[in-house]
Amino acid sequence: MTFASFAGPFLPELVILAGALLILLLDVLHVRRTEIVGSIAVVTTLVALASVLADLGFGPLGALATLPSSQIDVAPAPGAAPLYAFTSFGLVFQAIFLVSTLVVALASTSRPSGARGAPIFFGLLLLATLGMLLVAVATDLIFLLLAIEVVSIPSYLLTAYTRRDVRSLEAAMKFFVIGALSSVLSFFGASLLFGAYGTTNLYLIRAAGVAVGEPILVLLGYAFLIAGLGFKVTLVPFHAWAVDVYDGAPDDVSAFLAGGTKKIGVFAFFLVFLGPVLAVNAMGSSGYGLFGGSVALGPSVQLTLGVLAVVTMTVGNVLALLQKEMKRMLAYSSISQAGYMLIGIAIGTSPALAGATLQVFAHVLMKTGAFLVVGAVAALGVGPLIDDWRGMGLRRPLLGTAFGLMLLSLAGVPLTVGFVSKFVLFSAAVDARGWFIWLAVAGLLNSALSVFYYARVLKVMFFESAPVPLPGPVAIEGASEPEILPVGGLGYGRAAAIGLLAVLIVAFGIYPQPVLGAIQSAASHFVQIGA
Repeated sequence: MTFASFAGPFLPELVILAGALLILLLDVLHVRRTEIVGSIAVVTTLVALASVLADLGFGPLGALATLPSSQIDVAPAPGAAPLYAFTSFGLVFQAIFLVSTLVVALASTSRPSGARGAPIFFGLLLLATLGMLLVAVATDLIFLLLAIEVVSIPSYLLTAYTRRDVRSLEAAMKFFVIGALSSVLSFFGASLLFGAYGTTNLYLIRAAGVAVGEPILVLLGYAFLIAGLGFKVTLVPFHAWAVDVYDGAPDDVSAFLAGGTKKIGVFAFFLVFLGPVLAVNAMGSSGYGLFGGSVALGPSVQLTLGVLAVVTMTVGNVLALLQKEMKRMLAYSSISQAGYMLIGIAIGTSPALAGATLQVFAHVLMKTGAFLVVGAVAALGVGPLIDDWRGMGLRRPLLGTAFGLMLLSLAGVPLTVGFVSKFVLFSAAVDARGWFIWLAVAGLLNSALSVFYYARVLKVMFFESAPVPLPGPVAIEGASEPEILPVGGLGYGRAAAIGLLAVLIVAFGIYPQPVLGAIQSAASHFVQIGA
């Protein structure tokens, strides 16, 4: 194997790594202007995204493809244990990850030129993205968990990169402690599966089925993996850390955590449970002999994930309804959205997987945009309470309209991408019949519940007047001098990112086929291959 043949398929990862190293090198050379390092991050991410889209078969970018179609969605040879593989499903998630990084990087270019720590922020952003891309090609538990750590470590640092903000430092410490606990549980679960199967390769685990000597290790291993990865996805009861971290982190970092890095946990759930676990039941096995009886692992995990999905979406929505601060309300809303995504894994069919993946994509657009708007409004001097947003939609109509579209999409209102993703997902649950119908019912009821707190925000923004004029832009700590940025004080980058996300939310709500078709095809192949 030549270096070119090995490096070619990893072009997106190499481009992202090169961009991160270049930014950090410029920091050493004292080239730290935000517009320079930010532009490098944006261009780097765009090139990587174009390469991934080309590999997915997007015609206009065909010249950038580095993966022959013969290397995508290829089932491994019997007994083979590859550490990584290129699947259309993994490429779809790589594209989703890069979209989240792109909009956050674009929005962050609006920070003042002399803002403290700009190269560190953009460098860590790209390093975390590198780990996200590696997660999407993993086919081995150890490789997967190590790739997650490549994401986690820069994420801890990003949360506290401002250094002088006490709330950010506290959030970073909580994030680090919980992240360490999550890693321990995940690696311990992987070690138990290794003890049972003699391998951590997902293909071989799926092929082994119930042919294990110690079934109790299998059950315990998957239990620990549910807990460990549940922290990453913010499933209830592993969710409490997320609200404090999202609330305490800088706004652009909160957007990246909620809209980007959280999705690696969702993809890890797909890898770990959909293929090697649910396939056990499909193989027609009676289950694992245990305690004098038989335990069918597939249905047991389906029921567990189904219960976690319902509890997560319900607890997240109820607690969001009680919040008075905008950022904490969005944080609890993000937790509830994880419950919707889990429905697709619990069902385990190709349409359900496609619906869950479209929900992931929609959540990237909606939640990243929502946190970016919160950051933009905070930069204008508005307080953190929902009541502080009174009249915002009237005084800043474009910004208020964009935020309103994001909230309506999160609630699942028609003509938005959020409605399409929930429709596809809930329809798959109904088509699966049995007790899965109740997952669709729970999802619909929770969507109705979420309307109440989203409508409250819209009421405050558009139907209540503010008692005082809207403050002007405020200085950002570390800037050489206070700067009034263009586009109403938001900055070109931030305004462009928010506007782009608002347009995409409506565009894919009206015509979702370009994204939905690719996701459905990728999901079908993934269910067949299993990893």
